[in-house]
Amino acid sequence: RYVGQFYKGHRHGKGICYWSDGSKFTGAFYLGHVEGYGTLEWKDGRKFQGLYKSDERFGPGIESYPGGCQDVGLWLRDHLIKLCTSVPGYFSVLDYPAHYRYIDDNSQKKYISIDEDPFLHSYKHLPFDDKDIFPEGIFTYSHNTDHLTLTRSFLEECDACYFQNTPKLPEEDPWPVANVTPLLVRMQMHVYKHRHCQMEFTSDVNLILSGARCTYGPPGPQELASEQLIQEAARGDCDGVYAILRSGLAHPDVADKHGYTALAAAAVHSHNDVVSLLLDSGADVNKCSDEGLSALSMCFILFYPEESFKGNIAERSLHRYKWNDQSKSSEMVNVAEDIISERQKRWETIQLLLHRGADPNVSPHLLFFAVKAADAEAVKLLLERGARTDVRLPSKLGGLTPLHIAASIPGEEGVQITQYLLHSAPDLNARAEDENEIYGPDKILQLQDREDSLTNGVISQLKNEAGPPEEYFSSYSGPVPEEGGRSALHIACEREDNNEHARDVIRLLLMHQANPNTLWSGHSPLSLAIATGNDLAVVELLKHGADPNLPLSGTVRSALCAAVSTAYEQQRTTAQRIALVDQLLEAGADILAPVTLGEGQRKAVGTAVDYAYYKYYQDRRIAHTSFHMLSASEQEVFQTRRSLLEHITAKLRERVILKEKEWDQEELRRSKKLDSAVRAPVSKKKGGSHHVEEVRLPFFKYCYQCGRSVGVKLSPCVRCHEVFTCSETCRRKSWKERHRQECLGLLEKSAGEVALDASNAGYNVSGKKENRREGKNERKGGRKSKVGIGGREHHRKND
Repeated sequence: RYVGQFYKGHRHGKGICYWSDGSKFTGAFYLGHVEGYGTLEWKDGRKFQGLYKSDERFGPGIESYPGGCQDVGLWLRDHLIKLCTSVPGYFSVLDYPAHYRYIDDNSQKKYISIDEDPFLHSYKHLPFDDKDIFPEGIFTYSHNTDHLTLTRSFLEECDACYFQNTPKLPEEDPWPVANVTPLLVRMQMHVYKHRHCQMEFTSDVNLILSGARCTYGPPGPQELASEQLIQEAARGDCDGVYAILRSGLAHPDVADKHGYTALAAAAVHSHNDVVSLLLDSGADVNKCSDEGLSALSMCFILFYPEESFKGNIAERSLHRYKWNDQSKSSEMVNVAEDIISERQKRWETIQLLLHRGADPNVSPHLLFFAVKAADAEAVKLLLERGARTDVRLPSKLGGLTPLHIAASIPGEEGVQITQYLLHSAPDLNARAEDENEIYGPDKILQLQDREDSLTNGVISQLKNEAGPPEEYFSSYSGPVPEEGGRSALHIACEREDNNEHARDVIRLLLMHQANPNTLWSGHSPLSLAIATGNDLAVVELLKHGADPNLPLSGTVRSALCAAVSTAYEQQRTTAQRIALVDQLLEAGADILAPVTLGEGQRKAVGTAVDYAYYKYYQDRRIAHTSFHMLSASEQEVFQTRRSLLEHITAKLRERVILKEKEWDQEELRRSKKLDSAVRAPVSKKKGGSHHVEEVRLPFFKYCYQCGRSVGVKLSPCVRCHEVFTCSETCRRKSWKERHRQECLGLLEKSAGEVALDASNAGYNVSGKKENRREGKNERKGGRKSKVGIGGREHHRKND
């Protein structure tokens, strides 16, 4: 017998239902089914108060017995599914801080919402519109809601009628999801939907949801049996667990207030027979605790203690855990054997759980633990069981993917794990969330630049020179490099542990089409390989399409600049640095590509040679101290730097000469003379208001000896006017090493023109008088061409 509200022929709303056995239900109904908060009373004096759904208990509730004891907690049908008490020895990730940092991620915290179905699939969109399901007027013929599809509009009408008399509560904060297990998420959503009806419940629902039981009577039979089930599972008593399950007093999936289940208790203690029994009895292998840990997750945390994690540069954890190789006592050996035996049992439990359907993606951090411990076998097993490789660490840990960490793991294990991950086809170019991080060695350079600016230190006199003419270099025509965080390729190129292993990882990434032309902290993978001294990686990158002319945005402007920078010179010998420069040039690096130099507000555009001298003079100790006053190690550094500068200058000179051979030599020679101080720079026709400038070829003006083109005052050769030098030292060296023969050849070739120029300047062709005047003139000019700190004076001191 039913007494209460109806809607469209259904019991709907508040009502009382009586049964012939003397039991009575008082509470809410929804379309003919018990749903909402209510009280069920039996003739023998038992009583249940709690939340229902579709005629079944589903949510918080209390079952009271005539003796005064009570079973309190969350209910699923006729069984407790979660207690309000703690079981001694429950597992908590808070006891493992090294692992907790990977799991605790407030940015991924979910909140309950009845408007957004977390289990919504594409096919569920079909009944959103009545016209897509029913013919018009269908409810004229039938109101059988057990068999007809319940459309969204119909459910909205039912909800409006059901909650019409429910009092409105003030605005409240969103409810966080307490447990991510799908069953418990649905239960929490049901509790949230009926949160305004809690006043009809005699007890405080929030106390049950929070696990507070102190206000209730002694535990009832189901609570006692459930607690005993978890404790027996932890002890490994298979017969005791079986007896409790046969009694029907405890659900195999019951958990304490923290979500610690009997399955988890058996798994963390490696009682595989109990694990199998619980799973055979219907336990959910993927049920999670309130911390989001499944039984598999707990086993992984115990299987990989903090000491098993390898240091890796992806996380900037450079510590290394070292085993003590000293002789051990027999007691220590026995302890080690026990640890190995326990570890083997736990590995067997992990294999059992995965074999029985444990999902490694319920807790996505499992793959990270295996990768960090360099356990290739575990990584392979997880991938075979469907572990996702596109998961990320929390933003506070850099948003790294498993591939980022694998690419930085030292040893052969890192190569093997990288290969396994690549077979799962992750996003090879995924970027970490560290785009604002500065590459370590570059931080030192920035501090030096800041000190120079504070002390008003001047490296060279930059006068916003425009750099080499565009005709001398091939402009970069590739796509604009993408800036962002580190990719796995950046991390592999940043490694300094073992060049061969790093090379193997880089080769794997490039073979799977990783992009070698992206930027992090102003660096490309190629420039990082140069900075770390890994020439094997440089070969692989150039072979697989790394652009040596890719414009960089950091302290180095190109791969060639990285090769000549003093910041990374300790990674190579002199011969290796010279060989690296040659290798880049052979791969297509343009030594004449424009490079922007800057000192505060002063800037200029030069070449890689100018950049090399710019970095050279930043070391005030080496560059501005007499050679005999340097220590032995400093003298070696000085010689190394000078050798590299001379080599790259020679390459620049060869490149310019080769380029100028493509043009008309007479026209080029005339253009250089027009630019010199010997003749007027321009020739103009006078007449009217119109002036016509003489057309010149765009030649590159640089020091013929040291190669610098910015920050110096260049003077032409007083004989041929075709080469320029920045100081008397450079003029003398240039004349002695190469220009004497070149200049005499030019003089013989154009004797008439040279004689005319010499007579205008007060010289004769024989050169008897010109040597004295030349020295005098150049001494005068030399005093005018000082190049700041360490210019010609530095050359004179060191020569």
